[in-house]
Amino acid sequence: MEDARSERLSRKTIVFQAMLVLSTALASVLGVWLLRNTIWWPVWVLVVCGISIYLTYLYTQGHFFEPIRSIQLAINRVTQGELDERVILRSTGDAEFVELSDAINGMAEHYALLVEEANRHRNHLNAILSSLVDALVVVDKDLKITMANPAASNLLGITPDSRGRYLLESIRNYDLIQLFQRVLQEETTAQQEIQIFSPQHYIFRAIVSPVRSQRTGKIVGVVAILHDITEIKRLEKMRSDFVANVSHELRTPLTSIKGFVETLLDGALEDPESSRRFLTIVATETDRMVNLVQDLLELSRLEGTDRAWHLVPLDLGGLARETADSYREIAQEADLSLHVEIGDYLPPIQGDATLLRQVIANLLDNAIKYTEPGGHVWLTLSGSDEALHLSVRDTGVGIPTKHLSRIFERFYRVDKGRCRKMGGTGLGLAIVKHIVEKHHGKITVESEYGEGTCFTVTLPAIPEEQMVPAAVSS
Repeated sequence: MEDARSERLSRKTIVFQAMLVLSTALASVLGVWLLRNTIWWPVWVLVVCGISIYLTYLYTQGHFFEPIRSIQLAINRVTQGELDERVILRSTGDAEFVELSDAINGMAEHYALLVEEANRHRNHLNAILSSLVDALVVVDKDLKITMANPAASNLLGITPDSRGRYLLESIRNYDLIQLFQRVLQEETTAQQEIQIFSPQHYIFRAIVSPVRSQRTGKIVGVVAILHDITEIKRLEKMRSDFVANVSHELRTPLTSIKGFVETLLDGALEDPESSRRFLTIVATETDRMVNLVQDLLELSRLEGTDRAWHLVPLDLGGLARETADSYREIAQEADLSLHVEIGDYLPPIQGDATLLRQVIANLLDNAIKYTEPGGHVWLTLSGSDEALHLSVRDTGVGIPTKHLSRIFERFYRVDKGRCRKMGGTGLGLAIVKHIVEKHHGKITVESEYGEGTCFTVTLPAIPEEQMVPAAVSS
């Protein structure tokens, strides 16, 4: 069919050229015969030839150049991304060019559909990759990055311009690079725990697999999924430390009790003074274990969801005064000055009075314990329309800066020997933090070693729109 079209187009051109040459020849002969006795016959021949050339130009322009230019212009625009562009012939042209333009228009429509389908698949893939919590990195066989999802950018510090760059330029981790290289060499999937220290410290479980070409089956790259297990490892360590700390805290008093009981059984009961002293130590150690178990049970209840919360509108100022009054005698015995400063405006808060009293008591107890005789302890309350601020400040021994980030951890002690001597279990501040967080608040600490410590609790105020119904119902 294509040969027939080419032959038909060539035949049209030949017929036109033949007719044009014949007409030019006849016109020239007729003019020369009529003007044979004058000097104008050469001019006539030139005019006839010029007209013939001009007609040839018009024919070629209308039947070849203009259709070709229209087709070329449309193709250029389609390749530049203007997928709605189509070939429009300004002149009717030959049927062959009309058929060619229709074929090109059909190809452009098919190309537009393919591009639309590809964009749809790409957007779908990008949506999937963006929703992945795990980091995904794809590299070619030269270890150049070809794809990285947003999680990889956030967790590994891969910038958007990292595509096409070597993996080592974006991820400076020897173990991960070695894992990629091993998968490329062995052509098998591998798993390994990887620690990355930049931009932050993370622990990943890396699952790296080779990518094969569907056509040839050869390795063309490597894909890695990095699952962040940093929090899992931290929780595992906390659980391990918790078990070890509980075991240690229980073993110490039990060992002491066992030793004194054995001493009493070996004959110390015959000595009233020694037996009384030993039994006093046994009672002290027993109280320490009871307090530890009670704190553990309280912490477990706070972390669980089965505890009944009695959240009601509270005036924390009255609660703070009552709690501070119960500690005045203890402060006087320790030769300390206890000051209570309450602001003029305290917004009402939604809270559990028993738990918040425990927060104030715990902070006051710590402040009194770790302040030398002659020092001062302040309980201060202030507020605004948005929140209420409670702070307990002392002039005690203070906390070194390196310990501040861990002060709310279970069993964490700055001075372990002194804390045990004071009768602390190491769980008080952990309990305080849980209570504050259950009230949607936050607790912060500021301290300078040797100068004193200040704990600040911020609790949200009851919104004004919730106070009106409460007032009406009362």
